[in-house]
Amino acid sequence: MPDFIAATSPRGHYEAEACIFWCYDARFSGAYEVFLRDRGFRLDRIDLVKGAGGAQPLAAEAGFERDAARAELAKSIKLHRTSRVILMVHMDCGAYGGSAAFGGDHGAEWDHHAAELDRAAEYVKSEFAEIRDIDRWIADFDGVTRL
Repeated sequence: MPDFIAATSPRGHYEAEACIFWCYDARFSGAYEVFLRDRGFRLDRIDLVKGAGGAQPLAAEAGFERDAARAELAKSIKLHRTSRVILMVHMDCGAYGGSAAFGGDHGAEWDHHAAELDRAAEYVKSEFAEIRDIDRWIADFDGVTRL
């Protein structure tokens, strides 16, 4: 017989407070949780798209990864009337080759991530008129900074 864990879940649909693109690097899980609490988000009202590089696929040239990220956002908009997107990346991200790819130059890495977030935001704006707000955040080992 399969294991069963009793848990109740709300039956009604919800309107998402935001669709968040976040990396699955567990080193930053605590920062993500603090971010959600600090910004006043309810966990049961967030559509989380979690994958390597966070917002990176939305900044990429056309291809499978960008198409998949776009499809996730389109579903969030359709199913949960999402009007806000939060794009996040973090320092030392393996999807970007880690800090080593920038020769350990923290400033160069930061600037690269900021430019990636700008490209991702422009792509989202160009594809989804329904999105009213786009926030861009970079996580570092000391916290999370809004651009």
